[in-house]
Amino acid sequence: MTNLSIANVCNLNCPYCFAQAYLAESKNNADRHFITPTAFEKHLDFLDQSDIQEIRLIGGEPTLHPQFPELIRRARRRAKKIIIFSNGLIPARALDALTALAPDECVVLLNMNATKSAGIPTETESKRRRAAMKRLGARVLPGFTIAQPDFHLDFLLPLIEETNCRRSIRLGLAQPILGSGNRYLHPKQYSFAGQKIIRFARRTAAVGVSLEFDCGFVRCMFSDDDLAYLREAKADVGWRCNPILDVDIDGQVFHCFPLSGLVQLALDGSDAAVLRQQFDSFTGPYRRAGIYRECSTCPVKQRAGCSGGCLANIIRRYRHMPLQVEVPREEQFLSANFTNENSPNTSNS
Repeated sequence: MTNLSIANVCNLNCPYCFAQAYLAESKNNADRHFITPTAFEKHLDFLDQSDIQEIRLIGGEPTLHPQFPELIRRARRRAKKIIIFSNGLIPARALDALTALAPDECVVLLNMNATKSAGIPTETESKRRRAAMKRLGARVLPGFTIAQPDFHLDFLLPLIEETNCRRSIRLGLAQPILGSGNRYLHPKQYSFAGQKIIRFARRTAAVGVSLEFDCGFVRCMFSDDDLAYLREAKADVGWRCNPILDVDIDGQVFHCFPLSGLVQLALDGSDAAVLRQQFDSFTGPYRRAGIYRECSTCPVKQRAGCSGGCLANIIRRYRHMPLQVEVPREEQFLSANFTNENSPNTSNS
């Protein structure tokens, strides 16, 4: 899994945005808002070299790229399946480019609670998003980012019926961004959120809609009975936190955008497997811990049945002071800002 950023701008301002800190740094450089076609071809070369058959485009809002249709054509010339992460406020030219693709060639993962403010999306935003869903139809996979305990999911079911999109909902957990004050769900609220998800899963199963879990969820959010029900309901349940590889428009690679302030690598001819190994070696000490103290002795985590939650939340557990580290050039690390006080280990930290 690798995500390519093609736009450093967005037409919304979601308080939980995973790329919030990165986009803020890009605002003052108007010449570097969009990837160039030449750089895009190099990133396609990276996908080919890594034997990755799909192209996952992110931003910002990727459909704002002024040459979006051309980028899609270039990706399809290499037989890549197109996956777009969008807020649903998609310009007409981008909609035309996406609807020209067959549903098995394209997935638009549409964030249904993207908004300009912290509240409910405005009526205009909702109408535009609904219109885009209707045009895209079966290409759309609706998603929802859980960023606060009082989230509501029921509105998604009538939208699925109305727009004939995919009968599945992708659930994500907003995570803290290092160096930013974005909104996210605190791990102490995970069990409460888990029970709300189970109640919603019973309603989705009744109408033939499945759930898909993004990274960062933890096993202890749910009881054994809850998990048995989710599996029976064909939910795609997982407790993952792996190096996703988010690649920015300049070819800098992050473990993921929430950790963009921690360490960056450069493509530099490496393939995805090599980059993931390098990220894993850097974050290994943190991975031995987890988002809860109990993670250190959890038998499920010890047998690799759970990641222990998002690394951004794990790192946040430790009081820290900035430390600048220079890593040998041959290891391809550029620099790292991380914390060393109370460094994580396998004890009950």
